[in-house]
Amino acid sequence: MAALAGAVLLVSVLLGLSASPGLPQERTPVDKKEEANKDSKEPSATRRAAEQLVDTIQLEVRSDNKWSKVKRLEQPLLLYTDDTRFNDRGSLWAWCDKGRPLALFEMFQKVDDRTIWVVGITNTSGGKLRASRGGAPWWLENDSAIEFKDIPSAPPVAADKMLRQRQVKLLAQKFTAHEIYNPKNTRYDLRRLERPLHTYRDEAGGIVDGAMFAFANGTNPEIILFIEARMDRKGKSSSVWQYGVGRSGNAELHLEYEGKEVFTAPRGNIVAGPDKPFWTSVLKSNIR
Repeated sequence: MAALAGAVLLVSVLLGLSASPGLPQERTPVDKKEEANKDSKEPSATRRAAEQLVDTIQLEVRSDNKWSKVKRLEQPLLLYTDDTRFNDRGSLWAWCDKGRPLALFEMFQKVDDRTIWVVGITNTSGGKLRASRGGAPWWLENDSAIEFKDIPSAPPVAADKMLRQRQVKLLAQKFTAHEIYNPKNTRYDLRRLERPLHTYRDEAGGIVDGAMFAFANGTNPEIILFIEARMDRKGKSSSVWQYGVGRSGNAELHLEYEGKEVFTAPRGNIVAGPDKPFWTSVLKSNIR
């Protein structure tokens, strides 16, 4: 009887620990995108409306002197809200055949205006893109502004895939970011979302391994950081670690590596346009 009581007590303790809010809980793969995904409470109808809007956009890439359609990843890379700017129902989408996403599309609503979606699209392909919407030209031909540079003092690229993934995470931790935005040119320190939003490879395109990270205001992605193990540009068999930066925010952006600024960009409205690699617009909403 004492043994039985002890077993019951042990089970009770274990159950109490598993239910404790102070201990981490194992999540399903769907929940492992980021905390924003887990905490999002947007209605399923809103999610469907967002996806239906994204479905109206057809992206094309210019390659070998011809235009080819690009598939969109079925699921959003991130769901988010931004309480500091009264934005919600946010999501980040990507078009990608293989390797690095060619374009990123962000959309959200203002909590006090459900009549529109605020959207932004950016060219991360390294080449020319264009997009139509509902069969009509929408995002005109534009050339990517993304540049890849060697990561200073990066270690040699590991031959083992698991070790390379570890290297990517350690390299990402050395980057920090902030932005300057309203009101009154306020500085906002951005946090790097711990898990990469997307991982990829494209050996034919010279990418041995790659990962895409977001620096966010809360969970709202403002700067997109790509870290890639790329074949040496001199044609050697070895690979080198490089980084590239894309924008998804409209603020003035700053990225540092080990405390030294390595990327800066003016406010989006200065450089954005329907024929530019970054463009913001508003689209009518069919849901309130």
